[in-house]
Amino acid sequence: MQTVYYVSSNDNQLGPFTIEEIGAKLQEGSLSPTDYLFLESVEDWVLLMEYQGLTDFLKPKKPSKPKMKPELNTQEQTKEDSETDNMALKKEEWYVLKGSDRFGPFSYREIIRMLQEKQVYEFDYVWKSPMETWARVAELACFSQDEIGKLSGSEDPNLKQLFFRRRHARKKHGASLIIHDNQKVWKGESLEISEGGAGIQMHNSMLLPGQKVFVHFKPSDGLPSFNVMCEVVNKKFVTGVRTSNSAVTYGVRFLQMNGDIKTEIRGIADEHPQSA
Repeated sequence: MQTVYYVSSNDNQLGPFTIEEIGAKLQEGSLSPTDYLFLESVEDWVLLMEYQGLTDFLKPKKPSKPKMKPELNTQEQTKEDSETDNMALKKEEWYVLKGSDRFGPFSYREIIRMLQEKQVYEFDYVWKSPMETWARVAELACFSQDEIGKLSGSEDPNLKQLFFRRRHARKKHGASLIIHDNQKVWKGESLEISEGGAGIQMHNSMLLPGQKVFVHFKPSDGLPSFNVMCEVVNKKFVTGVRTSNSAVTYGVRFLQMNGDIKTEIRGIADEHPQSA
């Protein structure tokens, strides 16, 4: 049984530490819940916030009693609310709900970074004071594409570090798909493609990031038919989903692909790249 662990933080490998030492570092702030530790049982790095042995250390402390604000007249209060609602949601102390566990606090920038790195998804729930209840990321204006777009276009180098550039050129692509997970089969359509993966719409609303599926692409848009094993890396949140066969958009990463097909995809994507 593993008793000491190595930690990866800010591209530095630290340790070895006991779980108690890692927990103490989390509580004092020298480690972040979004850092990684190496698990010998799976021979891979996992997020501190996802490791069950650290759950107690990651639970937020009970907040102190809030300071009372002076009363404002109705006109002053309405003006203040309209000007500060969105900014208030961007302040520190965000919490993330995954299953029955909640993690945090995180800053607004940390949530943005986790969204970029696919550690948090737009269908996950988040909360901060003074919100009355948990809300999905996709339901909050401060995490909208417009708001995140403002950050990505900033000249602030600290903000630029939150965003990554795509490794591969992508192109709009429309092909009929057959998808299966060795148990069930679904139909779908591709929306865009690159040599590293694709955006697809699948008539199955139940898949989650991390699951693997086998996808058959039918011939279309200059590409022949091909088969590829994929990992789901993103899932677009949509409202109004009522059945398991509702159409949902997923991002998939290609795991195993014929080299000739990869070259053909690279060729059409480089020739006709899709703008961001």
